[in-house]
Amino acid sequence: MKNVIVASERVYLRALEVRDSEIRARLAAEETDTMMERARIPTSPIAYEAIISESSKHQPPENVHFAVCLRENDEFIGLVDLMDIDWINRTAETGSWMANPAYRGHGYGTEAKMLLLEYAFDHLHLHALNSYVWEPNARSAAALAKQGYRPAGRFYWEEIKNGVHRDALLFDILREDWLAAREAGR
Repeated sequence: MKNVIVASERVYLRALEVRDSEIRARLAAEETDTMMERARIPTSPIAYEAIISESSKHQPPENVHFAVCLRENDEFIGLVDLMDIDWINRTAETGSWMANPAYRGHGYGTEAKMLLLEYAFDHLHLHALNSYVWEPNARSAAALAKQGYRPAGRFYWEEIKNGVHRDALLFDILREDWLAAREAGR
C-alpha cells in the first residue's frame, strides 16, 4: 500500500495524485452507466490534472480527493471526495465513483465511503455531510442509505438530460449519528 490515509480490510484511500489523471480520464471515457454522467467538465487527463493541482493550492483545502485502491495490489478502482468544505460550520459534500465496473455491487464502494466518513468525522471533526444523487440513480441512493445517510430533501428540475428535467435527491449524515451507528455495530 502506498501513501495510505485510511484503510479497511479490502481497500485503502490515498490522496489523488496528478499521475492518476490518465487512468481517471480513461475510466471516465469508458463509463457506460448513464447515471454517472453529471459532470460538466471534459474528461481528459489535462482537465483532471488541473483539478488535482488546483485543489492542493488552497489551505485549508476546499476539496479533498482520494483514490480508492485495492490493498492486495494497489489497483486504482475509484474515487471518493469531500467537496466544498466549510471549515467554520464543519460541513462538506461527499461524492464517490467506483470507476471500474468490475468492482461495483461487491461492497467496495460502501467500504470506501465508510473510510471517507471515518476521515471526515474522526480526523477532520466535521459535523455534517451531505450528498446528492441524480433522481433516476436508485443504486447510488440505496448505497447512501446503507452508509447511514438519510433523505434530506429534493431539488426539483436540478438537471436536464436528453431533453428531460430530472430532480436531485439530497441525503445527509451527522457526526453523532455516524458515531452512534459505529458504536452499535461493534
